[in-house]
Amino acid sequence: MDEALFRVFNNALSGPYIGWLMVKITTPETWIAPGILMCVALVAVDRKRGLVAIVLAAIVVSLGDSVTTHGLKPLFGRIRPCNALEGVRLLVGCTDSLSFPSNHAVNSLAIAGSIGGLFRPMLFALAPIGLIVCLSRIAVGVHYPLDVAVGGLFGFGLGWGASLLVKNWTAKPQEGIDER
Repeated sequence: MDEALFRVFNNALSGPYIGWLMVKITTPETWIAPGILMCVALVAVDRKRGLVAIVLAAIVVSLGDSVTTHGLKPLFGRIRPCNALEGVRLLVGCTDSLSFPSNHAVNSLAIAGSIGGLFRPMLFALAPIGLIVCLSRIAVGVHYPLDVAVGGLFGFGLGWGASLLVKNWTAKPQEGIDER
């Protein structure tokens, strides 16, 4: 089923125009300027919370990336579709690194979860971007749908959970509640 879905998405999303767009979306350098602008906007809206969100996102991405690269990928040992299947429409280079789960999915949705958890309106911008990044990994031929689905859920859960911890940790005690 995962291979069949991969082939549907890989074929449908790798045409000349959509393929070009998917390559741009999947390339990390594409997101440098928008990321910097987002950081500036977060700090401009609320300096303290913006800085906390930026640091939290960096920590969550580092943690998620490390757990995925050094823990989950070796544990599952799944070969990338571009190395395992014939007839893949490959739009970027295919590395020998393992496939499950997708680091792009983990990282993009960890950012959405962590920043969106602290700045709720940002969730409605960042989550769709993260999902499009996930889709781009299938389109360019380097991940199966399950790779990005599990990676995205793991990343979002990690980011959202971390944002809840930060909100709980930084919350002011409510009047009438016993402080211990």
